[in-house]
Amino acid sequence: MGKIRVVVLEDHPFQRSVLEHNLSSLANVEVFAFGAAQDALAWLDEHHTADIVICDLMMAGIDGLSFLRKAKEKHGIASVALFSSIDKELRRAVAQMIKMLNFEYLGDLSKCPSVDNLQRMLDRFTYSRIQKSQITAGFNIGRGPESFVFEDFERALKLGQFVGFYQPKFDVAGFSLKGAEMLARWNHPDFGIVGPGAFIEPLISYGLLDELFLQLFKQGCALQQRLLQQGNQISLAYNLDISQLNSTELVYHIVDIVNKFNIHPKFVTLEITETGLLAAPAVNMENLIRLRMLGFELAIDDFGAAHSSLARLCELPFSQIKLDGCFVRELSVEPRCQAAISSVIALSQALNMELVIEGIETNSQLVLLQQLGCTTGQGFCFSRPIDEKTFIKRFFPANLDLLGTKECSLEY
Repeated sequence: MGKIRVVVLEDHPFQRSVLEHNLSSLANVEVFAFGAAQDALAWLDEHHTADIVICDLMMAGIDGLSFLRKAKEKHGIASVALFSSIDKELRRAVAQMIKMLNFEYLGDLSKCPSVDNLQRMLDRFTYSRIQKSQITAGFNIGRGPESFVFEDFERALKLGQFVGFYQPKFDVAGFSLKGAEMLARWNHPDFGIVGPGAFIEPLISYGLLDELFLQLFKQGCALQQRLLQQGNQISLAYNLDISQLNSTELVYHIVDIVNKFNIHPKFVTLEITETGLLAAPAVNMENLIRLRMLGFELAIDDFGAAHSSLARLCELPFSQIKLDGCFVRELSVEPRCQAAISSVIALSQALNMELVIEGIETNSQLVLLQQLGCTTGQGFCFSRPIDEKTFIKRFFPANLDLLGTKECSLEY
Protein backbone atom coordinates (compact mmCIF):
# COMPACT_ATOMS: atom_id res chain seq x y z
CA MET A 1 0.00 0.00 0.00
CA GLY A 2 1.43 3.41 -0.98
CA LYS A 3 1.69 6.44 1.24
CA ILE A 4 -1.56 7.95 2.48
CA ARG A 5 -2.00 11.47 1.09
CA VAL A 6 -3.57 13.76 3.69
CA VAL A 7 -4.74 17.27 2.83
CA VAL A 8 -5.04 19.59 5.85
CA LEU A 9 -7.24 22.68 5.53
CA GLU A 10 -6.84 25.01 8.53
CA ASP A 11 -6.55 28.81 8.41
CA HIS A 12 -4.90 29.21 11.83
CA PRO A 13 -1.10 28.99 11.22
CA PHE A 14 -0.13 27.55 14.62
CA GLN A 15 -2.86 24.92 14.71
CA ARG A 16 -2.11 24.00 11.10
CA SER A 17 1.59 23.63 11.96
CA VAL A 18 0.91 21.40 14.99
CA LEU A 19 -1.43 19.16 13.03
CA GLU A 20 1.03 18.93 10.14
CA HIS A 21 3.88 18.06 12.52
CA ASN A 22 1.90 15.34 14.32
CA LEU A 23 0.74 13.79 11.07
CA SER A 24 4.26 13.86 9.62
CA SER A 25 5.52 11.89 12.61
CA LEU A 26 3.35 8.94 11.59
CA ALA A 27 4.59 6.28 9.22
CA ASN A 28 3.44 6.06 5.62
CA VAL A 29 1.82 9.52 5.51
CA GLU A 30 2.32 12.47 3.13
CA VAL A 31 0.89 15.76 4.43
CA PHE A 32 -0.14 18.77 2.33
CA ALA A 33 -1.33 21.68 4.48
CA PHE A 34 -3.18 24.78 3.33
CA GLY A 35 -4.57 27.88 4.99
CA ALA A 36 -7.22 28.65 2.40
CA ALA A 37 -9.71 26.51 0.52
CA GLN A 38 -8.75 28.14 -2.80
CA ASP A 39 -5.14 26.97 -2.36
CA ALA A 40 -6.21 23.44 -1.48
CA LEU A 41 -8.51 23.29 -4.51
CA ALA A 42 -5.70 24.56 -6.74
CA TRP A 43 -3.43 21.80 -5.42
CA LEU A 44 -6.14 19.22 -6.09
CA ASP A 45 -6.54 20.58 -9.63
CA GLU A 46 -2.87 19.82 -10.18
CA HIS A 47 -2.60 16.50 -8.31
CA HIS A 48 -6.20 15.36 -8.91
CA THR A 49 -6.94 13.60 -5.63
CA ALA A 50 -5.99 12.85 -2.01
CA ASP A 51 -6.83 10.00 0.34
CA ILE A 52 -8.01 11.98 3.37
CA VAL A 53 -9.07 15.58 3.98
CA ILE A 54 -8.80 16.99 7.50
CA CYS A 55 -10.88 20.11 7.39
CA ASP A 56 -11.72 23.10 9.54
CA LEU A 57 -15.28 24.29 9.13
CA MET A 58 -15.15 28.01 9.91
CA MET A 59 -12.81 29.85 7.54
CA ALA A 60 -12.80 33.10 5.62
CA GLY A 61 -13.82 32.87 1.98
CA ILE A 62 -14.89 29.35 1.09
CA ASP A 63 -15.91 27.58 4.30
CA GLY A 64 -15.06 23.96 5.05
CA LEU A 65 -18.42 22.52 3.99
CA SER A 66 -18.32 24.28 0.62
CA PHE A 67 -14.75 23.08 0.11
CA LEU A 68 -15.73 19.47 0.82
CA ARG A 69 -18.62 19.61 -1.61
CA LYS A 70 -16.39 21.04 -4.37
CA ALA A 71 -13.59 18.56 -3.62
CA LYS A 72 -15.98 15.62 -3.82
CA GLU A 73 -17.70 16.75 -7.01
CA LYS A 74 -14.50 17.56 -8.90
CA HIS A 75 -11.88 15.27 -7.42
CA GLY A 76 -13.75 12.38 -5.84
CA ILE A 77 -12.54 13.08 -2.29
CA ALA A 78 -14.19 10.41 -0.15
CA SER A 79 -12.66 10.31 3.36
CA VAL A 80 -13.01 13.21 5.80
CA ALA A 81 -12.09 14.03 9.39
CA LEU A 82 -13.27 17.19 11.14
CA PHE A 83 -10.87 19.64 12.80
CA SER A 84 -12.92 22.42 14.29
CA SER A 85 -13.57 24.38 17.46
CA ILE A 86 -17.26 25.00 16.85
CA ASP A 87 -19.79 23.79 19.41
CA LYS A 88 -19.80 20.01 19.92
CA GLU A 89 -23.50 19.71 19.20
CA LEU A 90 -23.05 21.53 15.91
CA ARG A 91 -20.02 19.38 15.03
CA ARG A 92 -22.12 16.29 15.60
CA ALA A 93 -24.82 17.62 13.26
CA VAL A 94 -22.18 18.47 10.65
CA ALA A 95 -20.76 14.95 10.98
CA GLN A 96 -24.19 13.49 10.21
CA MET A 97 -24.51 15.74 7.18
CA ILE A 98 -21.07 14.66 5.93
CA LYS A 99 -22.21 11.05 6.10
CA MET A 100 -25.42 11.92 4.25
CA LEU A 101 -23.24 13.37 1.47
CA ASN A 102 -21.67 9.89 1.15
CA PHE A 103 -18.29 10.79 2.58
CA GLU A 104 -16.45 8.23 4.66
CA TYR A 105 -16.38 9.98 8.04
CA LEU A 106 -13.18 9.22 9.95
CA GLY A 107 -13.99 11.10 13.13
CA ASP A 108 -13.88 14.39 14.98
CA LEU A 109 -10.36 15.49 15.93
CA SER A 110 -11.58 18.60 17.79
CA LYS A 111 -8.73 21.13 17.99
CA CYS A 112 -6.31 19.03 20.04
CA PRO A 113 -5.54 15.98 17.90
CA SER A 114 -3.01 13.80 19.69
CA VAL A 115 -0.74 11.49 17.73
CA ASP A 116 -2.77 8.55 19.08
CA ASN A 117 -6.04 10.03 17.81
CA LEU A 118 -4.51 10.68 14.42
CA GLN A 119 -3.19 7.13 14.27
CA ARG A 120 -6.63 5.75 15.07
CA MET A 121 -8.07 7.88 12.28
CA LEU A 122 -5.49 6.46 9.86
CA ASP A 123 -6.17 2.93 11.12
CA ARG A 124 -9.88 3.36 10.35
CA PHE A 125 -9.04 4.57 6.87
CA THR A 126 -6.55 1.74 6.27
CA TYR A 127 -8.95 -0.94 7.45
CA SER A 128 -11.72 0.49 5.26
CA ARG A 129 -9.39 0.45 2.26
CA ILE A 130 -8.42 -3.17 2.97
CA GLN A 131 -12.10 -4.13 3.21
CA LYS A 132 -12.88 -2.51 -0.12
CA SER A 133 -9.88 -4.10 -1.82
CA GLN A 134 -10.84 -7.54 -0.50
CA ILE A 135 -14.42 -7.16 -1.66
CA THR A 136 -13.30 -6.31 -5.16
CA ALA A 137 -10.13 -8.42 -5.24
CA GLY A 138 -9.65 -10.11 -8.53
CA PHE A 139 -12.61 -8.43 -10.21
CA ASN A 140 -10.31 -6.74 -12.71
CA ILE A 141 -10.02 -9.93 -14.75
CA GLY A 142 -12.38 -8.84 -17.47
CA ARG A 143 -15.36 -8.27 -15.20
CA GLY A 144 -16.54 -6.33 -12.19
CA PRO A 145 -18.88 -7.28 -9.34
CA GLU A 146 -21.73 -5.54 -11.13
CA SER A 147 -21.36 -8.02 -14.01
CA PHE A 148 -22.39 -11.03 -11.91
CA VAL A 149 -25.70 -12.47 -12.99
CA PHE A 150 -28.32 -14.75 -11.52
CA GLU A 151 -26.48 -17.89 -12.63
CA ASP A 152 -23.33 -16.85 -10.71
CA PHE A 153 -25.21 -16.56 -7.43
CA GLU A 154 -27.30 -19.66 -8.09
CA ARG A 155 -24.12 -21.67 -8.76
CA ALA A 156 -22.46 -20.28 -5.63
CA LEU A 157 -25.42 -21.37 -3.50
CA LYS A 158 -25.59 -24.78 -5.16
CA LEU A 159 -21.86 -25.41 -4.57
CA GLY A 160 -21.95 -24.11 -0.98
CA GLN A 161 -19.49 -21.29 -1.63
CA PHE A 162 -21.06 -18.96 0.93
CA VAL A 163 -19.48 -19.39 4.35
CA GLY A 164 -20.03 -17.92 7.77
CA PHE A 165 -17.44 -15.75 9.50
CA TYR A 166 -17.88 -15.26 13.24
CA GLN A 167 -17.63 -11.95 15.11
CA PRO A 168 -17.39 -12.75 18.83
CA LYS A 169 -19.42 -11.07 21.56
CA PHE A 170 -17.59 -10.61 24.85
CA ASP A 171 -18.20 -9.97 28.49
CA VAL A 172 -16.80 -6.46 28.82
CA ALA A 173 -15.54 -6.95 32.37
CA GLY A 174 -14.07 -10.44 32.21
CA PHE A 175 -13.35 -10.72 28.45
CA SER A 176 -15.02 -14.12 28.33
CA LEU A 177 -16.76 -15.23 25.15
CA LYS A 178 -20.55 -14.76 25.32
CA GLY A 179 -21.45 -15.81 21.79
CA ALA A 180 -20.88 -14.73 18.22
CA GLU A 181 -22.63 -13.15 15.28
CA MET A 182 -22.41 -15.00 11.97
CA LEU A 183 -21.57 -12.83 8.97
CA ALA A 184 -21.78 -13.92 5.33
CA ARG A 185 -18.72 -14.22 3.09
CA TRP A 186 -18.40 -15.63 -0.43
CA ASN A 187 -15.46 -18.04 -0.78
CA HIS A 188 -15.15 -17.48 -4.52
CA PRO A 189 -12.97 -20.00 -6.42
CA ASP A 190 -11.28 -17.24 -8.45
CA PHE A 191 -11.48 -14.13 -6.28
CA GLY A 192 -11.03 -15.51 -2.77
CA ILE A 193 -13.04 -14.18 0.16
CA VAL A 194 -15.59 -11.65 -1.04
CA GLY A 195 -17.50 -9.41 1.37
CA PRO A 196 -21.28 -8.93 1.49
CA GLY A 197 -21.17 -5.62 -0.36
CA ALA A 198 -20.72 -7.60 -3.58
CA PHE A 199 -23.61 -10.02 -3.14
CA ILE A 200 -26.30 -9.09 -0.59
CA GLU A 201 -28.24 -6.65 -2.78
CA PRO A 202 -28.16 -8.95 -5.86
CA LEU A 203 -29.33 -11.89 -3.74
CA ILE A 204 -32.23 -9.79 -2.48
CA SER A 205 -33.16 -8.70 -6.00
CA TYR A 206 -33.00 -12.30 -7.28
CA GLY A 207 -35.04 -13.64 -4.38
CA LEU A 208 -32.16 -15.79 -3.09
CA LEU A 209 -31.62 -14.25 0.34
CA ASP A 210 -33.49 -17.04 2.14
CA GLU A 211 -31.21 -19.65 0.57
CA LEU A 212 -28.14 -17.76 1.76
CA PHE A 213 -29.59 -17.46 5.27
CA LEU A 214 -30.41 -21.16 5.46
CA GLN A 215 -26.94 -22.20 4.28
CA LEU A 216 -25.31 -20.06 6.97
CA PHE A 217 -27.84 -21.18 9.57
CA LYS A 218 -27.07 -24.86 8.90
CA GLN A 219 -23.33 -24.15 9.16
CA GLY A 220 -23.80 -22.42 12.50
CA CYS A 221 -26.09 -25.11 13.93
CA ALA A 222 -23.64 -27.82 12.82
CA LEU A 223 -20.85 -26.03 14.69
CA GLN A 224 -23.05 -25.61 17.77
CA GLN A 225 -23.84 -29.32 17.70
CA ARG A 226 -20.17 -30.31 17.43
CA LEU A 227 -19.23 -27.96 20.26
CA LEU A 228 -22.12 -29.24 22.41
CA GLN A 229 -20.93 -32.80 21.95
CA GLN A 230 -17.61 -31.65 23.46
CA GLY A 231 -19.36 -29.96 26.38
CA ASN A 232 -19.33 -26.37 25.05
CA GLN A 233 -22.57 -24.43 24.72
CA ILE A 234 -22.47 -21.29 22.58
CA SER A 235 -25.09 -18.84 21.38
CA LEU A 236 -24.99 -17.71 17.75
CA ALA A 237 -26.73 -14.74 16.15
CA TYR A 238 -27.84 -14.32 12.54
CA ASN A 239 -28.96 -11.28 10.58
CA LEU A 240 -32.50 -11.60 9.28
CA ASP A 241 -34.22 -9.04 7.09
CA ILE A 242 -37.79 -8.42 8.21
CA SER A 243 -38.89 -8.86 4.56
CA GLN A 244 -37.90 -12.53 4.80
CA LEU A 245 -40.78 -13.09 7.20
CA ASN A 246 -43.55 -12.37 4.69
CA SER A 247 -44.62 -16.02 5.02
CA THR A 248 -44.26 -18.80 7.57
CA GLU A 249 -42.10 -20.90 5.24
CA LEU A 250 -38.75 -19.60 6.52
CA VAL A 251 -39.95 -19.90 10.12
CA TYR A 252 -40.68 -23.61 9.63
CA HIS A 253 -37.31 -24.14 7.95
CA ILE A 254 -35.58 -22.54 10.94
CA VAL A 255 -37.48 -24.76 13.36
CA ASP A 256 -36.72 -27.90 11.33
CA ILE A 257 -32.99 -27.12 11.30
CA VAL A 258 -32.65 -26.54 15.05
CA ASN A 259 -34.58 -29.76 15.66
CA LYS A 260 -32.32 -31.67 13.26
CA PHE A 261 -29.18 -30.47 15.03
CA ASN A 262 -30.75 -30.68 18.50
CA ILE A 263 -30.11 -27.00 19.25
CA HIS A 264 -32.35 -25.30 21.81
CA PRO A 265 -33.88 -22.14 20.26
CA LYS A 266 -32.70 -20.02 23.21
CA PHE A 267 -29.16 -20.38 21.86
CA VAL A 268 -30.17 -18.84 18.53
CA THR A 269 -30.58 -15.07 18.21
CA LEU A 270 -32.16 -13.50 15.15
CA GLU A 271 -31.08 -9.90 14.65
CA ILE A 272 -33.61 -7.63 12.93
CA THR A 273 -32.42 -4.21 11.79
CA GLU A 274 -34.71 -1.59 13.27
CA THR A 275 -34.95 0.43 10.05
CA GLY A 276 -36.67 -2.53 8.41
CA LEU A 277 -39.29 -2.61 11.16
CA LEU A 278 -40.69 0.82 10.50
CA ALA A 279 -42.99 -0.13 7.62
CA ALA A 280 -43.17 -3.91 7.95
CA PRO A 281 -46.61 -5.47 7.20
CA ALA A 282 -48.63 -7.22 9.89
CA VAL A 283 -47.83 -10.72 8.56
CA ASN A 284 -44.10 -10.11 9.00
CA MET A 285 -44.66 -8.93 12.55
CA GLU A 286 -46.80 -11.99 13.18
CA ASN A 287 -43.97 -14.31 12.12
CA LEU A 288 -41.50 -12.33 14.22
CA ILE A 289 -43.71 -12.91 17.25
CA ARG A 290 -44.09 -16.57 16.25
CA LEU A 291 -40.30 -17.03 16.36
CA ARG A 292 -40.21 -15.56 19.86
CA MET A 293 -43.05 -17.82 20.97
CA LEU A 294 -41.05 -20.79 19.69
CA GLY A 295 -38.20 -19.83 22.04
CA PHE A 296 -35.78 -18.00 19.74
CA GLU A 297 -34.06 -14.85 20.98
CA LEU A 298 -34.81 -11.67 19.02
CA ALA A 299 -32.46 -8.69 18.84
CA ILE A 300 -33.31 -5.25 17.53
CA ASP A 301 -30.15 -4.41 15.58
CA ASP A 302 -28.63 -0.96 14.94
CA PHE A 303 -30.77 0.41 17.77
CA GLY A 304 -30.88 4.20 17.68
CA ALA A 305 -30.20 4.50 13.95
CA ALA A 306 -33.86 5.00 12.98
CA HIS A 307 -36.65 7.11 14.42
CA SER A 308 -39.22 4.74 15.92
CA SER A 309 -36.98 2.58 18.07
CA LEU A 310 -38.86 2.95 21.34
CA ALA A 311 -42.24 2.31 19.74
CA ARG A 312 -41.09 -0.95 18.16
CA LEU A 313 -39.27 -1.96 21.33
CA CYS A 314 -42.52 -1.68 23.26
CA GLU A 315 -44.68 -3.32 20.58
CA LEU A 316 -42.58 -6.40 19.77
CA PRO A 317 -41.15 -9.17 21.97
CA PHE A 318 -37.45 -8.45 21.57
CA SER A 319 -35.11 -10.02 24.10
CA GLN A 320 -31.95 -8.16 23.13
CA ILE A 321 -30.94 -4.65 22.07
CA LYS A 322 -27.89 -4.07 19.88
CA LEU A 323 -26.88 -0.45 20.22
CA ASP A 324 -25.58 1.05 17.00
CA GLY A 325 -21.83 1.74 16.92
CA CYS A 326 -22.35 5.41 16.02
CA PHE A 327 -22.82 6.15 19.75
CA VAL A 328 -19.46 4.56 20.59
CA ARG A 329 -17.38 6.33 17.92
CA GLU A 330 -17.80 9.73 19.58
CA LEU A 331 -17.93 8.44 23.15
CA SER A 332 -14.73 10.07 24.40
CA VAL A 333 -15.50 13.53 23.00
CA GLU A 334 -19.28 13.77 23.00
CA PRO A 335 -21.03 13.87 26.40
CA ARG A 336 -24.40 13.32 24.73
CA CYS A 337 -23.22 9.92 23.52
CA GLN A 338 -22.31 8.96 27.09
CA ALA A 339 -25.74 10.11 28.25
CA ALA A 340 -27.47 8.18 25.45
CA ILE A 341 -25.57 4.99 26.26
CA SER A 342 -26.28 5.33 29.98
CA SER A 343 -29.98 5.77 29.18
CA VAL A 344 -30.08 2.69 26.95
CA ILE A 345 -28.27 0.65 29.62
CA ALA A 346 -30.89 1.72 32.16
CA LEU A 347 -33.67 1.02 29.67
CA SER A 348 -32.40 -2.49 28.91
CA GLN A 349 -32.16 -3.25 32.62
CA ALA A 350 -35.68 -1.95 33.25
CA LEU A 351 -37.02 -4.07 30.38
CA ASN A 352 -34.96 -7.09 31.48
CA MET A 353 -33.31 -7.23 28.04
CA GLU A 354 -29.71 -8.03 27.19
CA LEU A 355 -27.79 -5.08 25.73
CA VAL A 356 -24.95 -5.60 23.26
CA ILE A 357 -22.98 -2.47 22.38
CA GLU A 358 -21.48 -2.60 18.90
CA GLY A 359 -18.46 -0.89 17.39
CA ILE A 360 -16.02 -0.99 20.34
CA GLU A 361 -12.66 -0.31 18.69
CA THR A 362 -10.31 1.12 21.31
CA ASN A 363 -9.27 0.50 24.91
CA SER A 364 -10.34 4.02 25.90
CA GLN A 365 -13.85 3.32 24.60
CA LEU A 366 -13.86 0.02 26.47
CA VAL A 367 -12.88 1.67 29.77
CA LEU A 368 -15.59 4.31 29.43
CA LEU A 369 -18.21 1.69 28.64
CA GLN A 370 -17.15 -0.36 31.66
CA GLN A 371 -17.61 2.75 33.81
CA LEU A 372 -21.05 3.35 32.31
CA GLY A 373 -22.13 -0.20 33.19
CA CYS A 374 -21.91 -1.94 29.82
CA THR A 375 -21.72 -5.74 30.21
CA THR A 376 -21.60 -7.14 26.66
CA GLY A 377 -19.73 -5.71 23.71
CA GLN A 378 -18.74 -6.44 20.14
CA GLY A 379 -16.12 -4.86 17.91
CA PHE A 380 -12.55 -4.85 16.66
CA CYS A 381 -11.24 -4.18 20.19
CA PHE A 382 -12.17 -7.81 20.89
CA SER A 383 -12.00 -9.47 17.49
CA ARG A 384 -12.63 -8.94 13.81
CA PRO A 385 -14.90 -11.41 12.02
CA ILE A 386 -13.01 -14.71 11.65
CA ASP A 387 -13.66 -17.94 9.80
CA GLU A 388 -14.87 -21.08 11.54
CA LYS A 389 -11.45 -22.72 11.72
CA THR A 390 -9.86 -19.66 13.32
CA PHE A 391 -12.86 -19.27 15.65
CA ILE A 392 -12.40 -22.80 17.00
CA LYS A 393 -8.61 -22.48 17.30
CA ARG A 394 -8.89 -19.19 19.17
CA PHE A 395 -11.77 -19.89 21.53
CA PHE A 396 -12.00 -23.68 21.78
CA PRO A 397 -8.37 -24.85 21.52
CA ALA A 398 -9.17 -28.05 23.42
CA ASN A 399 -11.57 -29.06 20.65
CA LEU A 400 -9.30 -28.89 17.59
CA ASP A 401 -10.63 -32.27 16.48
CA LEU A 402 -13.79 -30.35 15.49
CA LEU A 403 -11.92 -28.81 12.57
CA GLY A 404 -13.56 -30.32 9.57
CA THR A 405 -14.11 -27.27 7.41
CA LYS A 406 -11.95 -25.96 4.60
CA GLU A 407 -9.80 -23.03 5.61
CA CYS A 408 -10.36 -19.53 4.30
CA SER A 409 -8.26 -16.44 4.92
CA LEU A 410 -8.09 -15.93 8.66
CA GLU A 411 -9.63 -12.49 9.25
CA TYR A 412 -11.80 -10.09 7.31
